[in-house]
Parts: sequence; C-alpha cells; structure tokens
Amino acid sequence: MCGIFGFVAKSNPIDLSVLERIARQTETRGRHAFGFAWVDQRGRLKMFKSQGRITDHLSLLRMAEGARMLIGHCRFATHGKPENNLNNHPHPVDGGWLVHNGVIGAYDELIRRHKLRPVSRCDSEILGLLVERAADGSLFDRVCEAVETCADRDLAMAALWRDPRELILVRAGNPVHVADVSGGYWFASLKKGLPDGAYMLRNNTAVSFTHDNEGKATLRAVELSPQTQGV
Repeated sequence: MCGIFGFVAKSNPIDLSVLERIARQTETRGRHAFGFAWVDQRGRLKMFKSQGRITDHLSLLRMAEGARMLIGHCRFATHGKPENNLNNHPHPVDGGWLVHNGVIGAYDELIRRHKLRPVSRCDSEILGLLVERAADGSLFDRVCEAVETCADRDLAMAALWRDPRELILVRAGNPVHVADVSGGYWFASLKKGLPDGAYMLRNNTAVSFTHDNEGKATLRAVELSPQTQGV
C-alpha cells in the first residue's frame, strides 16, 4: 500500500508540527519502514531512511528543520525485505531522491528490456534507473517518460533534486492530495492530516515545483500521455 508526503516552501520553511501530523497519518499506509529527503535552507540535499514505524522515531523529523523542500515515505513492503535498508525509500534518481506508492508489475521484464542494474530488490528503484537511462529532455520530461514506461498499475510518486532545485509530483491512479497554503504546498496520499482546503490532485497529472535563486516557488502541471494506466 505505502504512502507518500511532502512540502514545498513559498515563504516559510517547513512547519515540523504539520509534518509530524502528516507522518502519523501516512504511517497507516505502511509500517515496515520510513524515509525522507529534503533540501535545507542552505540548499543542501539530505536523506534518511530506516526500517520500522515512523511514529517510533518522530524526533528524527527535526533533522529537516528549516527545509525548503521535502519528500517522505511510509513503506508497506511488497518487493524486498525492509531489514535491508537498500530496499526502503527514498531511492536514488539522477542525483536526487524519489518515493513511490504502487507496485510495478512488470518489474523483471523492465529490467531485462532496458538492461537496468538495480542494487535493491525493491521494484520502485527502477523508476529512478529509467530516469537516469533517458538521455534527452529535462528532469521533468524524463520523469514523465519513466512513469509512462512503468505505469502498468496505479502509482503515485514524488522526486526531489538540489540542482536544479525541483520537486516533481505525479499522480497516475493512486491518490495524492495537495494543500496550497500561505507558507507553501503540502501533499500526501491521505487528505487527513493536511492543512484545511486540501484537494485531490487531478489524475494522470505531473506537477513540477521549482525554486529560483531567491527561493520563490513556481509550479508547472501537465497531463500525462493517454496510454498511462490508472486513469
């Protein structure tokens, strides 16, 4: 099942009390492992992940104090044991990190067809490998291509980079809710826990959130191609 969550600052850095509330709710979708990646106030990209329940380790969220962008994950393990932390989220994606909710049913076939070299047993890892394999286009274009390649079942994912400072959020079947508030944008698999006014992201949609040199947030949304499943 799993759940994803995250934040993009507009004017204020991340509110840890809201983050903790969202993390508690997201854990109901996955109790085997948790992880998060973030860009801090100085523009540094950081990541932490571990086996276990996030509610047993909520104090670790303080590592992200001051974060300008963040993605997080609570894992219900389907592919790869959570005792091996390589299998847990976030997974690497071309200099950044990604989190994914869903099952990639054609996992073995995609590895053979695209000659991928995963280091974990988690199916989600190949999303990042497919982004890295694509030679042309922006990060946004390559993420959309990877999702369309893998989306034989419903999924949701989010990915984060330091340079360019960008967070990409995709909904292709599995739920993603977004709350647009004065301080920033929050998102999560579950609406409960998000700030008031949260809405379901339109299905079959990819959204890019970027920060310019002054930290101003802008967003761009596109519809994925019609062949994407889960619509």
